[in-house]
Amino acid sequence: MSGLSRWVGLVGVALRRTATKATRTAPRQTAVSVLGVAIAVALMLVVTATGLGLVQGTTVRGDAVDYWVVPESGGASTMVVSTASAQLGGVHEKTAQLNADERIEYSTPVQISVLQVRSGDGEGSGGGGEYVLGVGVIGSPKLDDVAGLPTAPLSPGDPYYNNGSYNGTWTGEAVLSTGAAQQLGVNESANLSVSGAVSGSGDRQLRVTAVRQAAVESGLSGMPVMITHLSELQAITGAQSGDQADQILVQSSVGGLESDLEGRFEGASAVTRSGFTAQKSVDSDLPLAMGLAALLIAVVVGTLFVATTQGLQVEADSEQLATLTAIGFSRRARAVLLVVQALALTLVGGLLGIVLAYATTFVTNYAATRAIAPVPIAYFHPLLVVYGLGVSVFIGILVAPYLLAMEGRTEGVAEVIR
Repeated sequence: MSGLSRWVGLVGVALRRTATKATRTAPRQTAVSVLGVAIAVALMLVVTATGLGLVQGTTVRGDAVDYWVVPESGGASTMVVSTASAQLGGVHEKTAQLNADERIEYSTPVQISVLQVRSGDGEGSGGGGEYVLGVGVIGSPKLDDVAGLPTAPLSPGDPYYNNGSYNGTWTGEAVLSTGAAQQLGVNESANLSVSGAVSGSGDRQLRVTAVRQAAVESGLSGMPVMITHLSELQAITGAQSGDQADQILVQSSVGGLESDLEGRFEGASAVTRSGFTAQKSVDSDLPLAMGLAALLIAVVVGTLFVATTQGLQVEADSEQLATLTAIGFSRRARAVLLVVQALALTLVGGLLGIVLAYATTFVTNYAATRAIAPVPIAYFHPLLVVYGLGVSVFIGILVAPYLLAMEGRTEGVAEVIR
């Protein structure tokens, strides 16, 4: 127990010594060490978060879907917002045929479009509004979340679509993500006005039936998303001509349906969940390379900053360290002081870097979605906190041998003091 108490005491002395340097004796050197690690870790985490954003799932439903049917020109890696891309036609009739197949649990077409939405009925608004990612589906109790949002608040089926015509019952139902509700400044039961894409069609009126937090695994948790009935979104965007949609989601536990699905949709390809995962693994090579490069840069820059500043500090403290040697501090005890000091500085720098990276990611996503990108370009996963702290500790460990070598020069001074 006495040995443990001695080591605990040494750690306490090292931490108090570090705090004294930070506040009184060497604040500039300490600040440079901390900021060097913080900037390096922040850069690494922002690049890694951007890489994670690039490899997020690109379908709107997620891993629960067993098949995706997508236009052949779009391919498996078609992004969530596929504006101006090839589309599937006659989707209502063909989806009804799929749902009649006992091998298929449920299928729905999905149309995706960026919409300009305003709160209220739009009268006297003078234009404007906020941009929201609109997702049209055919709702059913069998259908799970789409784009991270539940479809249960929508009436089952597609009431506005009436046997090939778009003259049925307009429900105006819409499910909003919390991000969309906050951006529009509305709550449940609020009225919305959506600008139609067809010239002379006027605004369409919707009503918020539910506001939900989008599931994180959808990759759209920070996006303003709105789920509506497929036919109503088609009428808003003009896609009712040809009964078009961007993709078909097919739920089935039966394997080997790819060729059958492709035969039903001319010019389309069917992708299984495992096939899509394989495609994502290929597409993730660049983000992985980015992450590895960022890690290497962070370790090199952080180590150089701490080694330089703390090496100079050890040189300045040579007489103090020699005095500790002369009064009986062993080399191991002095090593503990230096290693704990280095780890304390790098950990503080790592924590600051994590905060900077989170703030930078938030600002980057906000600016990107407002200016150029339809979806967030970076995803700050909670495990990045652990990653940042681990790299900070690694930097401290790399610096320790250099500081110990610098401390070894104090032996001659200690002999003089004795």
